This record gives sequence, structure tokens and C-alpha cells, in this order.
Amino acid sequence: MKHPEKIHAEASGTSNPSHPQNILNHAILDILPIGIVRLNSQLHILSVNVEAARLLGHSVDFCASKRLQDVLLQHPDPTHGIPMRIQESLLNGRSVQAAHAMLRDSAHESFPVEWNYIPLDTGEDSGGVLTIRDLSSERELQQDYDRLTRVAEESPSPIIELDSDANLVYANPAMTVLLQRFGFTASGFPTVCPGELSRLVRRCLESGEEIRGEEVCLSQASFAWILCPVPSHQLVRGYAVDTTDIQAAQAELHRSAEHLRNSNSQLDKALQEAQEAARVKSSFLATVSHELRTPMNGVIGMTDLLLDTEPSEEQRSYVETIRQCGEALLNLINDILEYGKIEAGKLELECIDFNLRTTVEDVLGQFAERAQTKGLEITGLVHAAVPTGLRGDPGRLRQILTNFVGNAIKFTEKGDVTVQAFLEKDHVDAVVVRFEITDSGIGISPEAQARLFQPFTQADSSTSRKYGGTGLGLAISKQLTEQMGGSVGIVSRPGHGSTFWCTAHFAKQAACSLAIMPSAELTGRRVLILDDNESNRIILHHLVTGWGMVADQAQDADSAIALLEQQAEKGLAYDVAIVDMLMPGKDGIQFAKEMKTHPVGSLVRLVILTSLIQRGHAELARQAGFVAYLTKPIRHDQLSNCLRTVLGLSELVNEGKPAVAPVPAPQLITRHTLTEMKSAPRILVAEDNLINQKLTIRILEKLGYQSDVVENGQEALTALARGSYALVLMDCQMPVVDGFEATKLLRQREATDQEPTTPDSYTTRHIPIVALTANAMRGDRERCLAAGMDDYLTKPIRKDDLKGVLERWIPLSVHPQVTSSSDVECREKGTDTEALSVIFDVAATLRNIGGDRALLEDLVELFLERYETMLERIRTALASKDHVAVEQAAHALKGTANNLSASEVVLSAGQLEALGRLGTLREGPMIYTQLEKAVLRLVQVLEKRSRSQRDVKRPAA
Repeated sequence: MKHPEKIHAEASGTSNPSHPQNILNHAILDILPIGIVRLNSQLHILSVNVEAARLLGHSVDFCASKRLQDVLLQHPDPTHGIPMRIQESLLNGRSVQAAHAMLRDSAHESFPVEWNYIPLDTGEDSGGVLTIRDLSSERELQQDYDRLTRVAEESPSPIIELDSDANLVYANPAMTVLLQRFGFTASGFPTVCPGELSRLVRRCLESGEEIRGEEVCLSQASFAWILCPVPSHQLVRGYAVDTTDIQAAQAELHRSAEHLRNSNSQLDKALQEAQEAARVKSSFLATVSHELRTPMNGVIGMTDLLLDTEPSEEQRSYVETIRQCGEALLNLINDILEYGKIEAGKLELECIDFNLRTTVEDVLGQFAERAQTKGLEITGLVHAAVPTGLRGDPGRLRQILTNFVGNAIKFTEKGDVTVQAFLEKDHVDAVVVRFEITDSGIGISPEAQARLFQPFTQADSSTSRKYGGTGLGLAISKQLTEQMGGSVGIVSRPGHGSTFWCTAHFAKQAACSLAIMPSAELTGRRVLILDDNESNRIILHHLVTGWGMVADQAQDADSAIALLEQQAEKGLAYDVAIVDMLMPGKDGIQFAKEMKTHPVGSLVRLVILTSLIQRGHAELARQAGFVAYLTKPIRHDQLSNCLRTVLGLSELVNEGKPAVAPVPAPQLITRHTLTEMKSAPRILVAEDNLINQKLTIRILEKLGYQSDVVENGQEALTALARGSYALVLMDCQMPVVDGFEATKLLRQREATDQEPTTPDSYTTRHIPIVALTANAMRGDRERCLAAGMDDYLTKPIRKDDLKGVLERWIPLSVHPQVTSSSDVECREKGTDTEALSVIFDVAATLRNIGGDRALLEDLVELFLERYETMLERIRTALASKDHVAVEQAAHALKGTANNLSASEVVLSAGQLEALGRLGTLREGPMIYTQLEKAVLRLVQVLEKRSRSQRDVKRPAA
């Protein structure tokens, strides 16, 4: 009789492994998630399924016929454990149930398993079946469960679970504290939970979506609840956020807002009273300024006209005195109004491209005559590290420097005034520049310094009586500087002069060159600087060495001759000498005469600098041997061009031999001849729109360039083949040949053209082409550059943008020298402000064209003459459904309206242009109707403006 715990297995005819029934059995075993190992009585493996082989760490074939001890990687003791207990089972005939052990995989990593062993009674060689179940996943799940349980238990926020009847089945410790504190309602629900909890639980379970924002406000606390469904267990989990502090803050904000409303009501009343007072004040100032400015402008204007009649020197001095007095009075009026504008907070700063070096030198030039009259030296320097291409408000900067320099000259009786610009901070896209204005004047006591920069304040009352002025200039300069992100200050001692300083923040231009850069032509040339004024010597030395020259300094004629002789002993000679005219002892003229007879000095080219301009001095200088005559304060570009010209007049004398006979003095080089030596570069304008032609030509004239105009790309190619141009402004959309095709043909011509160009020609084998287009969409710039164009300008053309492009592509040596005029306030008054800026933005148009009011009137008249024709072209193209013609006609109108900053017309015309480009004209008639209405509104504004302009020009009765 067999043991009752053994399983009887009778032999059958299916013992053959290849039998279909055995194959099926193996397949079934292989898909089980439990490892099954069949063993004989000696614990040899008879068969294993795939999961068992994985857990044993071997393949199925490897395990076959092996002893269990040989393949079982048990941890920690492979010789005991599972095999030993199986042998005990074979002896006592009892199975092993739910035993646990640790196995190791091929990487010797341990993992837990549960195993069972069931003995089998086969009649021949009794064995059994070993089952192994991997517990790794179960252990990980238990760890996750334990971790999530700890999260809920440790959470500072209340968490609950409710069943479908809203019964509380779980509350974390945080919720338990609240239950103890606030208790339950009469209906049995927690007091801190939302009302109608049963309805919320049902809604949450039925919808399967969370419910947010259920707020509970108690006297001592407030909560916001989120209810989330758990459909698998028919539970709803609730999370509470304590909003007690938030509710308290909102209540406090409500009280503050109510208090603020009451305060604002009182402030509004006070503000209305203040505004009324300010209106009366502004009206008074405007009336007074008009009454004062009108006669003063007449005085200044008539003196300017009188100066154009070529008066005698004596008459000119009288007229200049009248003009200076008139400008002084006008400046006084402007200062008072300017301070009022700043005080009212109505001052606005521009942000435009400008050249810092030019701005500083313009200020110096403005005071040159006044300094000469007082016998003062006035010098200026923008240091080499300072970039000159900046963005900001040059007019306000000029105003600040003018105030400081004017004061320095006013309070200095002898000596000099020096203006310097230093780089204080250099950022990636911006700089902070420090300006110092130093004089050798009367100085200021520490007590008086504390009162400076306040309105209507000067050092003492006697200053106002002796020197004049209101004391407003420094107060205005201080506030302007602070608006430019800087500050002001002073360093001074009585009797030892003063240094006023200020800083200002400016953005960098894209092409931001330095003030002083090495010059290939001047590098290595030797220069002698002779001047008794130390500031002049330092500044000249800084300039010429910055250009690469080798410089020595001398403070008098004898020292200069000694330097000449010392260098000659070393086999060296100076190429040029820069000589001050007025010096103690031997002046510049006497030095030049002595140099003419000196064995070494006769070879040196002489340039004279003078701050005292008198009739006949230039001729005296030429006769004395000077080849150039320049006035102070010297401009960087004038001195640089002068030295280039002087060094190119004759060959350098070599071997140190004196000339047999003095070379006849050539024509004297002056600032006027330097300007005349430069012919203005010529620009080709390819543009089919008459208004755009006129606008572009006028702006080019104001920038100092010559221009020729063609109406299409074919004419542009013909003009380029016939003449030489520094640059081409190419409209993209033109009849016959458009700008893209013309550029492509020109580049092909340049590639095959092998003729060398002349050294003095502006033309190179690659002529810069700048695209002009009214399109500013993404990809337009890339399309222009891909066509072979070099740069890209969008319409309407702005003077500063065009200037920047021309300076970028035309060599520096051929840039026209344009004297920058004082900034024009491009703001319209009177009836022009009645027009909405969306219809016609007068101020923007004037900014774009550099404040040229005459050009503005021409653009208005041209538009009034041509708008009907342009509209007719669009109507005709729409009627014939010619999408190409629609695109071209709409583009032309858009460009014309863009010149007038008429954004409403530009928008509608741009929409029509886009429809034409896409070839979908279905909405064309509707958009044309909008366009026509916008044009008529613009025409009404322009005609009203023209009538008012004609009325203004009529002579007063």
C-alpha cells in the first residue's frame, strides 16, 4: 500500500518525449509563471520548464540530467537548504509546502523565492516535483505599499477616504487632529468637510472625475477640498489644503483696498486742483515763451541772413555779437521751459544711432570762437577704448556737455578747458561712458559745491552779477543725466579750477567701432608734437599713437630742435611735426623759419595748429614753411586726413642729407581743402515709385551723397555698366526686371568681369547692393541675401537706418563729411495732433526723414496727386482677376503709405498684396473696400493739413 501523501503516477504509452501529448504538456508548462522541476529519487533533474530554468540561472538543456545541487545557486549556503529538505521529504513521504529561500542569479544578486516539493510514486524510481515562485515583484509591491502608506501618514495635509455612502473609512493623522479639534456635524459628517458630502461623493463616483475648489470656512480655520474617485474600490479620496492664512490675507487686502479707495478719492480731488494749477502755469509759460521766442528768432534769423551777404570783418564782428546775445537770451528761455518740462515729467529721451566722437567734437567746435575770444585753449578727446557707434539721445547728451563746457569757459579767464570721454563700464550690448570737463578757472569752495545742481543756484550771489546766468543749466544737466542712467559730480578747489563729470548709459550699435584705431598709412611714421600746453600735447600724443605713429613731445622750440638733433644722431628723422602757433619765447612761425635753415629740420613737414584765427595768419604760415594750417579744437578725422595728405605730398628724403634747395611750398592744406578733396560718393537708386524716389534722393542729399535714379532693374544694369557707383539701393519689386533678377544678373556680370579697377574708384568687383522692400516678414531678409544682395532695409526708409547701412558698406575713406546740425524737435503742434496716428503719424514720419518738413510737404502733395491712380490700378487688376497685377499694385500703394506712416492703409494694402501673392482673390473685393475707406480717411487728414499749412504761410494782416 502506497503512502497517502504520495501522488501515484502510472506508466502510460505517452512516455515518449516526441509524442504529441508530451509536446502539449511541455508547452503548457512553459507558459506557467511558476518554475516546475521534475526530480528522481537521486535528485537528478528529469525536466524543467522555462521559468524554472530562468530561476536556476541556466538553460533548459543545461539543466537536463544534472543534480539539483549542481545547478541550484542557493544563498547563503548552497550545500544545505532546498536539497536537504527534499531528501527528508523523500524519506518521510511528506510534501514541503510554502517554504522560503534566497537564490542567486548569474550576477550573484540574491532574490527571494517560495518553493514547494511534492513526492511522486511512479512505481520504478520514485521522485517528485519541485515548484519555485519568484517573490521579487511581490516584495517591491509591498515596499511601494509601505512607502505610500508612510506618505499619507506623514503628510501635513488632511487626507480621508469615504465609501459610496460617504462613510469615513480612513483618516490620516493630520485629519485625526482636525476631527478631535472641530468634531462632527449633527448629521454625523466631519465639520471640516464640505456640506452635502453624500451628494458630492455620488457625483464624484458617477462622473469618474475629480471635484476641486470645495471650500469650508469656519470661524477659526478655512480649507479647500479636492475629491478624487477610486472606482476600483468604490471609494472617494479627499485632500484638504489649509487656506486659513490666505483667507486672512484676502480679508486684510479687502480692508486695505477700501482704505485705498477712500485715500484715492481725496487724492483725486487734490490732483484736480494741482492739475488746474499746472494748466494755468503751463499756459502762462507757453504764452510767455511764444511772445519771447518770436522776436528772438527774428533777431537771430535776420543776423544769419545778414552774415550771408559777405559783410566786412568789422561788420561781421558786430553782427556776430548781436547773434550771440540773441542766442544767449533764447537759451535762457529754453532753459526755463526745459526745466518746467522736466519738473512736469514730460521729458522723453530718444534712442537713435549716433557717433559719440562726432557729438563731442561738435560741442567743442560750438565753443571754439568763444574760447578764442577769451584766449583760452579748448581741447577734447574720446579715448581709444570708447566705442563711437552708440544708441541713445545725442541731442540731450550735447545739451549736457554744452552746459558744462559753457560754464567752464564762462568761469575761466586764462588757461584751458578740456573735454574727455572715458570707458567706465563695458557690457556685451551696452557701455557706460564717463565725461570729464576740466577747466583752470576760479574753482568752487566745498560749501558752494553742496548747493550746486539745484535750480536757480550758483556758487554765490557775486557770480551771478559778474558772469550772468540763472543756475538752471546744472540742474537740467543733472536730471537729464539721471534719466540716461548716470550721475553727476564735481571735483574742485578755489583758485585751482574745476572738473565737472557725468556718466551716461548707452546701447551699442551692431557695428560698434572704437574711437581711435590703428591706420595702415600712418603706422610707423614719426611725429614731433610741439605745444606749450600740456593738455594739448597729451591729447595729440594719444591720437597719433593710437593711429600707430611714433611720437615725441616738446614744450618749447628749443626742446623740439634738441629732440631733432638727438634723433638725427641715432640715424632717425621725423616725418612730420605738429606745431602750436602761439607759444612763449619762440612762437610757431619763428620755429618754422628756424627749421627751414636747419640741416635736419628742413626735411620735416610742418603742420600748424592755432586757436587764434586772424586774417593773414594762414598766408604767414605758408610763407614760414608750413604745409598745413588747422584750427583748434582739432577734430580726429581732420587731423588724420591732414597727416595722410601731408605725408603724400612729396617723397621722403632719405640718407639724412639736407636738400640742396628748398622745395617750393605747395598750396596750403586747411580744413576747407581737406573737405573739398573728398568728392561725395555716388549712389544708384533703383525704384519705380515716384514718392519713394523723391524721399530717398532727399535723404541721400542730407547725408552728403550724390545719387542717380532708375525705374527698373534693366535700367539699373545699364547704369552700372555705364558708370561707377559706391552702392546700389535696389527695390525688390519693379516692372520689366525686378530687384532679385537684376541682382542675379549683376553678380553674374561681376563673376565674368576681369578688368582691374582704378585705385581711386569707389567701385570694386563686388558692388554692395542693399535691398529696399516694404515686406518685413520672416524669410524676406534671407531671400534678399540668397539673391546676392548684401543688406536689407525695410520701408519706410529712415534717415538713421540708411546712414548706418551706407557707413557699413562704403569704405570709411570716402564717407562724406556732413556737418551735423542741431537736433530738430520733430513734434507737430496744432491741427496735426488732431489726426489719429493710425491714419497719419506725423511725428513718426518726421523722425524717419530726419525732421525735413519741406520733404514732408512734398510727400503729402505727391500722395494726394497719385492716390486715385494707384487705387484705379488695384480695381482694374481685381476686375481682371490678375493676381500678379494685384500684388504689384497693392505693394506700390503700401510702400507709398508707409512713407507717411499711415499704418491703417499699410495694413489693408498689405492684406491685398498677400492675397495676390497667394493667388486667392476671393476676398479681394471686400479688403479693397476697407482699403478704399482707409485711403479716403487719410486723404481727408492730408487735405485738411495742406489747407492749414497754406493758411499759415499767408502773410499776416
